[in-house]
Amino acid sequence: MKPLSLSGIKVVNFGLNLPGPMLAARLMRKGADVRHIEPPAGDPTRTMFRAADGVPLLYSLLHDGGDTVMLDLRDSAQRGVALAQCESADIVIDTFLPGALGKLGIDERGLRGKNKGLIYCSINGFARRADSFALPGHDINFLAASGVADALGLSPTGPLPRFPIGDIVGGVLAAEAEILAALVARSRDGLGRRIDISIVDVLDDLNVMAKIGARVPEDPFSAFFSGRFPCYRLYESAAGGTVALGALEPKFWERFCVLIGHPELIAHQFAARESAVGCHQTIESVMRGRSAASWEAASLASPCCLTEMKKTGN
Repeated sequence: MKPLSLSGIKVVNFGLNLPGPMLAARLMRKGADVRHIEPPAGDPTRTMFRAADGVPLLYSLLHDGGDTVMLDLRDSAQRGVALAQCESADIVIDTFLPGALGKLGIDERGLRGKNKGLIYCSINGFARRADSFALPGHDINFLAASGVADALGLSPTGPLPRFPIGDIVGGVLAAEAEILAALVARSRDGLGRRIDISIVDVLDDLNVMAKIGARVPEDPFSAFFSGRFPCYRLYESAAGGTVALGALEPKFWERFCVLIGHPELIAHQFAARESAVGCHQTIESVMRGRSAASWEAASLASPCCLTEMKKTGN
């Protein structure tokens, strides 16, 4: 059996809550050896999402397999333990506000001075150039500041995503990619790197469809993924279910129209306004006749990008 890609790589994670531990967990799945350093009170997620038997589900998921040590970094002896861990580490993860760990004696420049190969990854909500750089924030703030909240159509009267897009996409996944790239670079020159991840910057960079659409609002495709077109939207099915249709390519749309018994709709794939309303209504009426699982199963013989919407936890 081949060793995992990050076997032999040591990670020290100072991050709490979601981004730091999740990033460390993802690196551990690739073979890295992870050590979590928590304050004496522990990671806040130790008291969240408790099951009936008292087990903190999120904490257990993100820390499964990693070692954890609780240290008061204000104490010189305990801080020394943390510094020793960092001196032999390949990767250090920091999700504190800018400069916070430095005030506790964990200084990035000092660490890299003693450990030339250290990759120090800092995840922050806001960009270094912004006035808000050192301000606290959470997912809702990052979605708002990046324009992604607007692109998602979020409003004061509607629900918010239960999936923390900013933390995971803009923080965890972006940091993981940069760390892997830094490891490749280190294999060539032997030098570590400092990685600064701004969640807002990452989200803004990825928000290309909405930004392009804002420049050409008169173009019917400016809201390509908004559900405007019959070929790309959610439809209610029987028994309170929902199906997702993503038939953007003509061949998939044609298959879908044949599947539901309405080949006359083939010409209306990107129908707009009144024509779209009639097309939507026809499809909605047909889709309510069967369960979401049944529709998905029926589409397997002639795939058309039709998928049952699963409930969280299933």
